[in-house]
Amino acid sequence: REKGIKAVTAREVGRYLGTSSSPVFVAFGSMEELISCVHKAAVEEYSNYIADAVNYTPVFKQFGFRMIEYARQQPNLFLSVCIMKDPEQDYETMTMNMPKADFCIQTIMKQTGYDYEKAKLLFKQVLLTGLGIAFLVSSKMCDFSDEDLNVYLGMAYQGTVLAINNLQKEAYTVFPHKNNYLER
Repeated sequence: REKGIKAVTAREVGRYLGTSSSPVFVAFGSMEELISCVHKAAVEEYSNYIADAVNYTPVFKQFGFRMIEYARQQPNLFLSVCIMKDPEQDYETMTMNMPKADFCIQTIMKQTGYDYEKAKLLFKQVLLTGLGIAFLVSSKMCDFSDEDLNVYLGMAYQGTVLAINNLQKEAYTVFPHKNNYLER
C-alpha cells in the first residue's frame, strides 16, 4: 500500500515485520512466490472493491467509477494489480484477465440484451477509457471530479453502444491478429 509492489523485497518485508529477511524465505520459497502472493492479495482486494458495481445500471459505468475510485484511494495497489501482467500479451488477453471481466460481460448481456461478443466489445472499448483515467489518477498526473467522470464514462459507454447498435453483423470484421481493428 505504501510503496508499491516494486518495493516488496525480503529486506523491506523483514524490516516492516521488525526482523531480518530470513523468516521471509522460511515462509516463501522464493521472492517470486512472495510477490505472487502479494499480487494475488492485491487482485482479491481490488476485485472485492469493484464487485459492488453489479448492483448498478449500467454496470459498466459503475465498474469504471469504482475502478477509478480505487486507483484514487489505493494508487500503489491499483498499479500493482495492473502492472503485473505479461508485457507480451495482447489487449484481448489482458482485458479478459481483468478481475471480474467475464462477470461484467455477463451482466452487460443481461442489462443490454447483447450477445456475448457485443457485450465483450462494449466492455473492451469502454475499459480503455476507464483504465486511462485510472492510470492518470493513480500516477497523480491529474484528477477528475465526479461530474467529469460521469461525462467521460457516459460518453464512452453511450458512444460504444451507439456504434454497436449501428453495426450489423455482416458490416464489420474483427481481424484475428495482435491489433484488432473494426472495419466497416
